[in-house]
Amino acid sequence: MKWIDEGAANPLETNAALFEAALSEFAAHSYKEASLNEILKAAGMNKGSFYYRFQDKFELYLSLLIRIANEKVASFQEYEAQLKDCGFFENFRQKAVIGLRFAKAEPRYHALFQRILEEETDIRGTVNAFFGGMMENMMEQMITQAKAAGELRADLPVQTTAFIISTLMNKIDTVISPDLEEEKILESVDTLLDILKNGMANK
Repeated sequence: MKWIDEGAANPLETNAALFEAALSEFAAHSYKEASLNEILKAAGMNKGSFYYRFQDKFELYLSLLIRIANEKVASFQEYEAQLKDCGFFENFRQKAVIGLRFAKAEPRYHALFQRILEEETDIRGTVNAFFGGMMENMMEQMITQAKAAGELRADLPVQTTAFIISTLMNKIDTVISPDLEEEKILESVDTLLDILKNGMANK
């Protein structure tokens, strides 16, 4: 992306009006239906200024997702000290709850992530390729530590397990609605946790 290649900061970190306009438009419409003209009009930005910062609408779209992803990671990091000594499953539980609270705090984030799941294959594929490794890398570290501590089966492949759990974490707000009351969210997370810990086979 243009700003990354130039070693610059994400323009959406410094331009609140553009961030708000892009978030509202992409949360309300699919990528192809979203109007760059409407975004620029709402942000009070001309096209020359836009193209100085971004190559095209898709760079703006990815930049928006990057800013939100960084916010989500920061929300996890706020609790990192508290989670450091937790076991694997409690750590997962807390991260799932934090992620749902994050989505609940800004309904447009939830709407945007829902739209990503409905995007055409090429858009969804590019987004997954761009962001897919972020959560998986974090999960691989957690899983390796959990296996060493004896919390997880020794025969579980780290990468496969990380893929399954990170996919669930990335889509947690499609499995459990952030609109639920806190008590219901905790109950639903515990149900997911029970499936992870005990499996689905009838024993």
